[in-house]
Amino acid sequence: MMMNKFWATISIALFPIMVVSQLNNLTGSPYSLFGIGVTTNSNIGKNSALGKLGYALSSDFLINNANPASYGTLGENGFLFDFGFLGELSSVSDRINDEARFASNFSNIALASTISPKSSFGLSITPYTNVGYSLLGIETNIEGSFDRFTSSLFGSGALNDFRFSYGHSITDELRLGANLSYLFGSVTERELVNVRSGFNVSSLNVEEQSYYHGFRFGLGLQCEIHPKLALGWTLNLPTDLSGKQDRIVGKTLDGSRAPVENETDMDIPSFSLPMEVGTGILFKPSNTLSVNLDYSIRLWNATEQEDNVGEFINQNTFGFGAEYIADPSSYKYWQRINFRAGFNYDTGYLEVSENSIDSYGITAGIGFPLGIRTKSMLNIGFSQTNRGSTEGILVEERVNTLNINFSLKDFWFLKRKID
Repeated sequence: MMMNKFWATISIALFPIMVVSQLNNLTGSPYSLFGIGVTTNSNIGKNSALGKLGYALSSDFLINNANPASYGTLGENGFLFDFGFLGELSSVSDRINDEARFASNFSNIALASTISPKSSFGLSITPYTNVGYSLLGIETNIEGSFDRFTSSLFGSGALNDFRFSYGHSITDELRLGANLSYLFGSVTERELVNVRSGFNVSSLNVEEQSYYHGFRFGLGLQCEIHPKLALGWTLNLPTDLSGKQDRIVGKTLDGSRAPVENETDMDIPSFSLPMEVGTGILFKPSNTLSVNLDYSIRLWNATEQEDNVGEFINQNTFGFGAEYIADPSSYKYWQRINFRAGFNYDTGYLEVSENSIDSYGITAGIGFPLGIRTKSMLNIGFSQTNRGSTEGILVEERVNTLNINFSLKDFWFLKRKID
C-alpha cells in the first residue's frame, strides 16, 4: 500500500512539469537560434548559487544532479523533494540598439529516496536547452531589381531532461553513481517573408516544428580523501537525438491565401550530443565554510556537426563556489542561514566569424531554513551572465536570472501525532 502511494505521488508530482515545460520559454536569447538552443540557467537546490556546477558536493539533504554518486549520502529513511521557479531578464545590444526581454517558468521538479542505508535513487525533470528568439525586419535587396523583401524569424521550444539517478556508498569515503536520461522536446521555427513590388505586397509563411528524443547514460564517482577534502568525477556518454519534423508553408498573393506545402512526420538529421567529462574539488577549511572548484569539457569537435552560421568547437566550463554558515546547529535562526557566492565561465560551443560565443557570470544566493528540527530550506539564487560580444555580426547579451527552490527533507516519513 505504501509503495502504491509512493509511485502515485511521483506521477502527480512530475506530470505537471512535463506538460508546462513545453508550454513556455525559459529564455529570450538570440543565441538560442543555433543548434538546439542555449543551455538552461535552471538548477536544483543550491547549485545555481555555487557557480552552477558542484561535482564533489554531497550531503543527506541535497539533490545534486551534477554527480549521481552524491545520491549515496542520503542515508537511512531519507526522502527529499525539490521544486523550483526561474525568472530571466535579459538585455540584448549591438553597436546601435538595445532590447530587453523577460521569460519565466517552472525550472525543475526532483525527488530522491532511500533504497538501503547506503544507496538511494532519484527522479527529476529539468529543462536541458531552451529556444526563444525573434529577429524582426531583416531587409534584403532582391538581386537584379529595386525591390526589397523583409523577413522575420521566430523560435520557441525546449528540450527536457527526464532523469533516473542511482548512487551507492561503497565505503564511507567512496561513492559510485549512474544516471539514465531521456531527452525529449520540440523546437518551432517560423519565418515570415514579405516582398514589396510597387504597391503590391506578397508574403510567404514557413513554419517548421522539429521533435527530438533520445537516451543518454552517465557515470559518477566521489571520493573523500580527507575530512576536509573531497573529489568528484563525472562522465556523460555521447548520444544522437532522433529527429522528426512537421512543415507547413503558405503564401499570400494579392490578398488571397493559398497553401504551398504541408508535410508531417518527415525524417530530419539527428542531433549529436558530445561526450562530457567533469571534475571537481570540495574543500572545507572549517565547519562554517566550504569551497568548490569545478571544470568540465564537452567534445563537440568529435561530433563533426555543422551549423549554417558557425562551427562547433570544444566547450570548456569553469565554476567556483563558496558557502558560509555561521553555526548549522544553532537555535538562533540567523546563524543557520546559508550564504553563497560563485563565478562561472563558459567558452561556448559555437564559433561565428572566428569569434567564439563565450559567457561569464557571477552567482550569489541565500538558503533560509524552514524550521529548527528540519533540514528543509528555501534556496534563492541569483546570477548575472554576459554572453557574446558586439564583434562582427554578433550581439552582446546580459542575462539576470533568479532561481527560487523549495528543498524539502523528510516530509514523506513524518508520522501523525493524532489520528
